[in-house]
Amino acid sequence: MGKAPFATAAAMIVALAAVPASAQDTGGDGAAEDAVEDLLGPDELEPIPAPQIGRRIEETFREMQDVAPRLRRQRNVKNIREALPAFTAEIERSMSQPALDHLDGLSPPRLLDLEQDWARIAGQLARWQSVLETRSSNIAEERQHVRRARRLWQLTKRAPREEPLPESQRSRIESLLDNIDRVDHRLDLRMNEVLETQGQLSDEGLRVSAILARIRSARQKARDDRAERDHEPLWTGGERLPGARPEPPIDEVLAEHQVSIGAFLVRDRSQIVLHALLFLALAAFLAFGRFRRGAVRAAQHPSALRALRSRPFASAALLALVATPLVYPYLPSIIRATALLLLIGPVVRLAPFLLPPPRKPVLAQLALVPVSLVVELGYAPGWLRRGLLLGLALGGVGLAGWLHVAKRRDARRVDRVTRIEHWLLRLVALPLAAAAYFDVVGYVERAAVWVDGTFTVIEMVLVLHFAVSLVSAMIVVAARHPWAMSFRTFRTRRGRATRVLVRAARWAGIGALIYFALIAYDVLDPLLASARLALRKSYEFGSIEVSVGDVLAFGAVIAGTFVVVRLVHFLLSHELLPHFEMGQGTEAAISLTVSYLLVALGVILAFGMAGVNPEQLALLGGALGVGIGFGLQNVVSNFVSGLILVAERPIKVGDIIQIEDLVGHVHRIGIRSSTVRSLSGAEVIVPNSQLISDQLINWTLSDQQRRMELVVGTAYRHDPSEVREVLERVVRTTPGLMSDPPPEVLCTGFGDSAIEFTIRFWTNDYIGAIRLQSVLSQRVYRALEEAGIEIPFPQRDLHVRSVEADLPPGDAAAPAENAS
Repeated sequence: MGKAPFATAAAMIVALAAVPASAQDTGGDGAAEDAVEDLLGPDELEPIPAPQIGRRIEETFREMQDVAPRLRRQRNVKNIREALPAFTAEIERSMSQPALDHLDGLSPPRLLDLEQDWARIAGQLARWQSVLETRSSNIAEERQHVRRARRLWQLTKRAPREEPLPESQRSRIESLLDNIDRVDHRLDLRMNEVLETQGQLSDEGLRVSAILARIRSARQKARDDRAERDHEPLWTGGERLPGARPEPPIDEVLAEHQVSIGAFLVRDRSQIVLHALLFLALAAFLAFGRFRRGAVRAAQHPSALRALRSRPFASAALLALVATPLVYPYLPSIIRATALLLLIGPVVRLAPFLLPPPRKPVLAQLALVPVSLVVELGYAPGWLRRGLLLGLALGGVGLAGWLHVAKRRDARRVDRVTRIEHWLLRLVALPLAAAAYFDVVGYVERAAVWVDGTFTVIEMVLVLHFAVSLVSAMIVVAARHPWAMSFRTFRTRRGRATRVLVRAARWAGIGALIYFALIAYDVLDPLLASARLALRKSYEFGSIEVSVGDVLAFGAVIAGTFVVVRLVHFLLSHELLPHFEMGQGTEAAISLTVSYLLVALGVILAFGMAGVNPEQLALLGGALGVGIGFGLQNVVSNFVSGLILVAERPIKVGDIIQIEDLVGHVHRIGIRSSTVRSLSGAEVIVPNSQLISDQLINWTLSDQQRRMELVVGTAYRHDPSEVREVLERVVRTTPGLMSDPPPEVLCTGFGDSAIEFTIRFWTNDYIGAIRLQSVLSQRVYRALEEAGIEIPFPQRDLHVRSVEADLPPGDAAAPAENAS
């Protein structure tokens, strides 16, 4: 029994190996492949009936024509094949760099430059691989479709039939099969080209990955070495300890930086041109554009506006240099340091406008940044480097103390952002004091990281504060530009839109400061690595396994969904839909429907990001449905009622409705409830289910028309026809009354004191109907008064009874005589 499976497998292997050879000998119509496919298992294909063969042949010919675009060489694949030799040569040159042979002796900035350079190469290989994977996937799908068509027609050709196929049909089938074979052959050629290129990229990728792993290992080792003492304490001589990381000679550092600059100028020349054009555009805009005139009239951010007006080139230079990380994907350390040095000039020029007193200690802190950059780049010998680090740390502590004393003496009030900036510039004394301690006791490399990072943070605090202030001022002025006024948001809510944009600029500045601080202190990579490990940590709850990353991804997608929903709802309601003039109710229904769809899509994506497959999602939906059935009936009822309100639209935003004693405008239709603003101004929250189930009067469902009545009484001595003519004349001359249906004047009855007339009229303004009735009443009164027609007061007859007993003798007849 144990040998049977092995014997069966051996027989199948022999059969599979023998069938192609026999098929090739017989020269059948692709019999080899068909025999192999027959051995692999039956197919669902069935022969095409004879009456359908003609039509199906034409369809298959058209399908083969549709495959033609896949048969040509794609431009992107062609570009990759043409660029691959030069790219391989670049990899060879990079691998021949002497720095790769002594990674343990390189400084941390140089290791970072190497990692970025090789990460750029790896990123290019990954992008090319993605293009080739997409291309190979498309070809594989088309080839599967073509081979399926070939099998179908081969089966149709060989299928036994009661009546053989006509020779014309067999000839057309053979011609079709030849066409399919040619298409399949060309697809094979394209697939082989793609696979060959993928193989070459994979080989290069393996080499690049190995080098990247070595560089990252060396960076981690350098990071670990900083935790160890590398010098003797200063009180024992301060000599370098044996086995510590050696310091590269200055001439070698200079040569490495020259190579980095040369590679940067060649590789990123297009980005350099773009960066220069960005500066020139900003300078021209600030110096000669309409902004310079408009800046004087704006009231917000006066200091930043004066800076933009008085220092346009310095402002343009600062903004352009701040955008450096966005323009260049990879920056060598020498270029980063150069950008930091260039930023000092604009900061000094703009300080009188954007830096409130006390300025001297802050500018003195900024003056130490170039010395810190020189030390960081390795341009100082070992004995001088340690002294400079100690001097920078102690000098920074002293300047922070000077700023603290000067700030306490200065009683002028500043805004919250400036207060935070001053606190940050004073708190730098703590890491600088720690750096001085590390330098004294012998942890020189650790002290270098703290000193370099702290002075970089000092400069970035000033630079980002100035940049955010300038951008905020530009936003305020740009919001008044005619181009901005073409948007409905800026026409109707300019103040709110400006505040939102300014707040976004501030948060972007805070995020950039945190990012640069993490890079400056060289903790970004370890922090990301620790975060990845923490996110992969999973917990089991019975048969369910959930990781921290899944939970955070779920929450992030849900939060992002609501942000996107609010943004899309705002754009639809205030920018896009009002241009189509569909009415407020239709616009609200469309935006609400889109919001529901986005929420549903976001929930599905959130569960997908959390690792919940469709089957589990269906199970979770069933369990949630049971829970809803027991505990959330009212919530679901209101939610479904909201969907009905959107779909059926018995009410719309802006309609005037009446629910029992509540009359008001529909202000909002939400997911659970709707808001009705009463005529007295109160906002009433009404559950959606009440709007669906209870009786509701919609005064403006189809239009704004409303019929009003005005009752007028005249004295009995006046002719009703004359009164009617006067009232009809008034109605005809009163503006605002609809002519269709026309107004009517009716004599509706005889009252106790007057003949009653009713004026019935229609208006297409529901809200203005009361005001129109008031105007009509005044005009009727004046017309009747001019015509001499009296509007009588109510008359009453008074009869007095049983009063004789209370009267003196002789006066009993007085009441009867005076009663009339």
